[in-house]
Amino acid sequence: MAIVPPSLAQLQAQFKEVVENVFNRWTALRLAVEHGMGGSLGVNTALEIIDYITCFCTENKKVDSHDLREVLEEIMDQEFETICEDESIDEISDILMRHLSLLKENKVDQIKAELSRLGPCENWIKSGNRIKMQHLDDSSGTEDDEMDYQDQDMESVPTTGAVGTSTTPSIHGSTSDFLEEDTEPGWTQVCHRRRK
Repeated sequence: MAIVPPSLAQLQAQFKEVVENVFNRWTALRLAVEHGMGGSLGVNTALEIIDYITCFCTENKKVDSHDLREVLEEIMDQEFETICEDESIDEISDILMRHLSLLKENKVDQIKAELSRLGPCENWIKSGNRIKMQHLDDSSGTEDDEMDYQDQDMESVPTTGAVGTSTTPSIHGSTSDFLEEDTEPGWTQVCHRRRK
């Protein structure tokens, strides 16, 4: 019996769910967002990365784990000023490429079974959690001087607790170091030290 490959739109929708699931378990990414390494809109950046990785993997015919690894390393370095030395990028690349291959073979049930074995995880990044900020005109001098949060659509990102229940150690570890330095009395400066 011949395998009928899914359409590109089906493949992208299914693969995006896999990417979201895997990224929600990635501790290094979560720590980078929580510590502001991606700026104040780090959750938006994480969402954009999910979309980008989904398109990168599904629209390129000859993408492999090595290609994906290089892209993820570059994204983490450029967008979050973070270098992962815990081999989580290698593992995530292998997992995503394996699941993409299964999706192309229409083995959706097998993927769902594998993901359910990982156990539940907190979906701290998912479509619809994009942060929207309004920019105010500073010259108005009226009641608009205070920040208007009407258009904000975000869930808070908790800073404590486990990210997931997967038993894979490299997804739960991070090699990012954050240093606290005393600058002036009453102030503490938090710096990110990147490992080479």
